[in-house]
Amino acid sequence: MRRAARTDRNHAEIRDCLRKMGVKVFDTSRLGGGFPDLVACHRGRVYLFEVKMPGCKLTPDEVEFHREYDGYVSIVYSVEDALIELGLMA
Repeated sequence: MRRAARTDRNHAEIRDCLRKMGVKVFDTSRLGGGFPDLVACHRGRVYLFEVKMPGCKLTPDEVEFHREYDGYVSIVYSVEDALIELGLMA
């Protein structure tokens, strides 16, 4: 039995700020299985964001997803981290 998905306290802030800046954001935090929390589409590119609070570690499922995924997943701790990954902030 799968337990209910839990989001980090900074999750909504990051998601909502990106949306306000015109980034198309899909909240995938309830998918489970280690899949990243947010999928962001910006300037023709797709970004996978794993949202974490500072000091928090990846779950075993997240570690497995990152290892198996043939692409890049950004771990973001703040709005600023996400904006830097999207090239919207230096």
